Amino acid sequence: MIQDIDIYRTAQVIINQYGEEAVLEAMKRVDRYLSRNNANGAVLWNRVADAILTLQMPENLIDATVH
Repeated sequence: MIQDIDIYRTAQVIINQYGEEAVLEAMKRVDRYLSRNNANGAVLWNRVADAILTLQMPENLIDATVH
């Protein structure tokens, strides 16, 4: 199992490379792995996409409660 720290490091690299399009790039990679029937790769890149969303979340929403 890949550690969370490695997922977040990868997410930061993708953000640095793709900026605002980072999550789109991660999801393209999910699709690529799914098209090759590689579920493990797709799960990994879904985790990276979630980490990207977390890292790009505006600070005022980090602790916000949604009802």
